[in-house]
Amino acid sequence: MPIIESLPGKQKPSLYFYGPNIYPDKEYIRRLEETKKVAALYDLKLFEGEYDHDSWLSYIMENLPDLPERYPENGKRCLLCFQFRLNKTAGFAKEKGFESFATTLSVSRFKDTAYINKCGRELADKYQLTYETFPLNGTEAHRKGLELSKKHDIYRQKYCGCEFSFPN
Repeated sequence: MPIIESLPGKQKPSLYFYGPNIYPDKEYIRRLEETKKVAALYDLKLFEGEYDHDSWLSYIMENLPDLPERYPENGKRCLLCFQFRLNKTAGFAKEKGFESFATTLSVSRFKDTAYINKCGRELADKYQLTYETFPLNGTEAHRKGLELSKKHDIYRQKYCGCEFSFPN
């Protein structure tokens, strides 16, 4: 079952595309265009956050004691990235009058979903929102995502997005 169809409640979700970590610009545009395809496919409203890579990069560099490239995937650099993006997402949700927010990162089999959900719940408290988790198995969600991507010809990236995970 697609994530969208598994969401609790009866209200159709809106999508918020916010990826200041995505590098290079060409990759950001490609991912945004693919998200637009998904929004159209499921008839979902899509909001686009500001693409401000410099602010994201400054935040990461200011909050790490060492150079960002020296941290492994799912290390402190990634945790800071999740915090930064989830904070902006929660702030956007509050500003636009949404009662809750979620992230597809919470079903990634490649990311620290326990940390992501903890951060999401803390930000929900801060912004007086509800943080929704997806009632899915990460491995099964990944398999289904691959299947749907092939079916609908949706591009799937080979790296998280930032220049520090950019494949050589």
